[in-house]
Amino acid sequence: MRLLNSKKGVFMSFRDWFSFFVGLVLFLMGITPLLNKWNIISFSLPEFLSGLIGSIFFWIIAIAGGYIIIDGMIEPAGHAIHKFLILLGLIFIVVGFLPILNSFDVIKLELPFLANLVVYNIIITVEGLMLMSAGFTMR
Repeated sequence: MRLLNSKKGVFMSFRDWFSFFVGLVLFLMGITPLLNKWNIISFSLPEFLSGLIGSIFFWIIAIAGGYIIIDGMIEPAGHAIHKFLILLGLIFIVVGFLPILNSFDVIKLELPFLANLVVYNIIITVEGLMLMSAGFTMR
């Protein structure tokens, strides 16, 4: 009800809609393989998309983490989700860039829990949920 009484109303700016739809795409890209793996749904992403996503998982996580930080900075400073978005965005950037830097031999650090494809799908699903929720909470 508060949404209908606010000055913004049900109308959102382009930036809010963009965050929401980017989040929706990330959410669907992350949740679909998970639901298929757990035998909840019988279909998955098309093979070319699964292969593409598999080869650029780290980049998707890092870039989406940066986008979450931007959304967190746009949030009003007093809003509860403001600091949460910035903190998790930083964590996602680190989780995304550590394997990238390791593959280029910049650092010698491997995180064993990141060797599982399910972990990446969960991270991308969470990033999508965060971007979708940020789309509705921004000014």
